Amino acid sequence: MAAITAMAHDNVIQFPDAMRDPAGGSDRARTLRASRDFMAQKLREALRALLPEIDEEMLTRGDLADERELRSLYYGAHETLQQNGTRIESLLAANWLRLVDEAVRGGDRQKAASRPTDADELQLVEFGDVDEDLAVKAIASQLLDGCEDGLFAAGRRLAYLAGRDEGSIPVAEILADALHAAVADIGFSAPARLEVLRAVGRHAVRCLAPAIHEANAFLVGRNVLPKLRRSYTRLPTGKTKTADALGAVDAGDVFALLQRLVSTGASAAAGAPGRAGLMTGEPFGAQEHGVSMATMALAMEQVMTSLDALQRSMPVAVNATPTTNLLREFRNSDAGQSLGHLDAVTADIVATLFDFIFDDPAIADPIKALIGRMQIPVLKVAMLDKSFFSSKAHPARRLLDGISRAAVRCGPGAGHDDPLYARVAQIIEHLQNEFKQDTSLFDVLCAELDTFLDSQEATADEHAAKAAPLVAAQEQREMAAQAADQALAGWLAMPLPAAVTDLLSKEWRSQLVRHYLDADNEAWTAAVGTVAELVASVQPRPDVRERRLFAAKLPMLVKRVHDSLDRAQVPDARRLALIDGLFSLHAAVLRGGSPQVATAVPSTPAAEPEIASEVIEQGDTQVKNISLVDVAVLPETRGVFDVVDEVADLKRGDWVEFLDAENGFVRYRLAWISPQRGILLFTNPLSPRALSIAPAALALQIRRGDAAVVSVEPIFDRAMNRALESLKAA
Repeated sequence: MAAITAMAHDNVIQFPDAMRDPAGGSDRARTLRASRDFMAQKLREALRALLPEIDEEMLTRGDLADERELRSLYYGAHETLQQNGTRIESLLAANWLRLVDEAVRGGDRQKAASRPTDADELQLVEFGDVDEDLAVKAIASQLLDGCEDGLFAAGRRLAYLAGRDEGSIPVAEILADALHAAVADIGFSAPARLEVLRAVGRHAVRCLAPAIHEANAFLVGRNVLPKLRRSYTRLPTGKTKTADALGAVDAGDVFALLQRLVSTGASAAAGAPGRAGLMTGEPFGAQEHGVSMATMALAMEQVMTSLDALQRSMPVAVNATPTTNLLREFRNSDAGQSLGHLDAVTADIVATLFDFIFDDPAIADPIKALIGRMQIPVLKVAMLDKSFFSSKAHPARRLLDGISRAAVRCGPGAGHDDPLYARVAQIIEHLQNEFKQDTSLFDVLCAELDTFLDSQEATADEHAAKAAPLVAAQEQREMAAQAADQALAGWLAMPLPAAVTDLLSKEWRSQLVRHYLDADNEAWTAAVGTVAELVASVQPRPDVRERRLFAAKLPMLVKRVHDSLDRAQVPDARRLALIDGLFSLHAAVLRGGSPQVATAVPSTPAAEPEIASEVIEQGDTQVKNISLVDVAVLPETRGVFDVVDEVADLKRGDWVEFLDAENGFVRYRLAWISPQRGILLFTNPLSPRALSIAPAALALQIRRGDAAVVSVEPIFDRAMNRALESLKAA
C-alpha cells in the first residue's frame, strides 16, 4: 500500500532495460513512458469530473431510500466519496501505471477480487464477490462496446512500443481493474463499493472515451502506427457484439451454475418431471460453427417473433395454479427446437426458475397466476441479456422484486378483490401487450408499482402517525405505574395492618402515578416520604418517651394524608373509612399496644405468562395494545432459535403476521418503535386499526406460534437460491 501511494504522487514507474526496443534503441521505451504517464493524468482528470456526479447520485438515492439500511449505505458512500475524492484519483493513476507495467512485462495481472466458480463457493443470498467482479467486467464490457476501435488502437500501439510487433495490450481490462483497485483501497463497505463500481460503469464510456481518444492522438502525434486500422488484427478475446457473447461475459458464473442445474435435471428427468429439457449441444460459451452473423440475427428475429405471438396469446388464467407448460410447449415448438445452444439453455433455466417460483408456498396462488403471465417476457429478457441472472439491478429483476414486496403484505391468502392484486394485474397486462425487446418498459412499470406501494405505505404511515401518540401516552402510563409499584414494593412486602396496605396500594399508588406523569419530582419525593412516615406510625412504641414524641408529630402526618385524599377527590365514604382505620391504629400505638397486622400471603407466579390486550380509541383512531400481564414470568427462550434476538432485530418496514381469532393470520408492517420501552407499533394499509405490542409479548407469541416474522427475500432471489441449493445437494 505504501508503494502504491508513493507511485500516486510521482506517477513514474521505471521500465526495465529488457523492455527496450529489441533493435537497441530507447525511443520506444521513452515514448511508452510518456504515453503511459500522459494517460494516467487524463484518467485522473476524467475521474475528477465524474466523482461529483457519483457523489450526488449516492446522496439522491439515500434521500429516496425507504429502508434504513439503504439510506445508511448510500449516505455512507456519499461521505466516503466526499472525504477521499483526491485519493481515489491518485490511486486510479497509480494502479493504471502498475497494471500497464505488468502487461508490458508479460506477467499475469493480479485481480483486486477473485471470482468463485463453484456452487460450494458461491454465496446464495447476496452473491458477494461475484456481484463485484461482474460489475468490474461490466465496466470493461461497456468500454469495449462504446470505444472498441479506440481501445484496439491504443492497445496495439502500446504493445508496439513494448517491443511486440504483434498482439495487443488489453486496455479496457486494465482500466476496469485499475478503477476496481482504486475503489477497493478506500474504506467503503462491500455493498457501497459495489454501488460505486456500478455507478462508474454507467458513466464509463462517457467518462473515459475522451481520455482514450487523447491517448491515441498523443501516440499518433509521436508517429506510433499512425495509419493503424481496425482490420490490422482482432482483439485476442474473440469478442463479438451478439447478445449471447456479452451475456456470457457478464454473467458467466451464475449462468454457468444454473446451466449445471438444468443439465442435472435433464439427466434425472424421470425423477424430476418438469425440470428437464436441456438440449444437447456444444459446451457452454461455444459459438455455433459455420453460421454467419446475419443468419444468427435472422434466427433470433424469428424466435422473437414467435415469442411475441405467444406472449400476446397468453390466457388470463386467474383461478388456476400456474405451471411452466407454456415454456415447455415453446421449447417443443419449431421455434424452440431451432434455438442455438446458449438460448436453449437459457429457456430451460428460466423454466426451472419459474418452477421454483410456482412451488413457493409463501406466494398466494392468484399472485402466482399473475407472475406466470411474465414467463415469455422474462424469457425474452434473459435471451437478450444474460446479466439478468446475476444483476439485481436489472429492470426485469426489479419488477419481480417489487411484486415480491407487494406479495409480502398480501400473504398466502391474497384474493382477487385485493387492491394490490388489481394493480399488479394492470401492470402485467401492460407488460404483456407492450413489451417487445426494449427493457426500459420494465423501468416504467417498476416506477408505477413503486408509486402504488409508496401510496399504500404512506396510508399506513398516516395511521401510524395518528396511533403513535396514543401508544406513547399508554406507554407513559405503564411506566408511571411500574415506577409507583417499584417505589411501594418494599413496604407492601412488609406485614402491615390492612388499612395501611389498602391505602398504599390504591390511593397512594394513584397519587404516585399522577406525580410521575406530571414530572413533579418534588411532589413525588414528598409522597414517598409520607409513605415512610405512615408505615413507621403503625409500628409499636413500648417506650413512653417515644410515644410522647410520636403524639406531637402525628397531627402533621394526619393533615398530609387528608390533603392528599382531598387532591385525589376521594369520595366521602371511602375517605371516612380510611381515616377511621388509621385513627384506630394510631390510638393503639399511643396506648402502647401493637396494631393488628395482616398475614402476608406470598404471591405465586402463574405457571405460564398471560397476554392481555385492550383497545385504545381516540376519534377514528384505534390501537389494539398487547402486553404481558407479568413480564417476570416470561420463560427463558434462548436456544437454537432465539426469538428474543429476532424481535430485537426488527426494524421499521419489516412485516409480522399475527393470529387473529376471526380472520386467521393477518400481516402488519412495523411503522414505529418507541424510544422509551421499545414498544412496537404495526399498521396495515387496509386496516384502520393499528397494533402495539411489547417486545416480550411478541417474543412469547412467536414462541407459541401465534405470530411470525415474514421473510421479505424477493421472489426471484428465492428461486435462484433454491436452484443453487439444489445444485449443491445434487
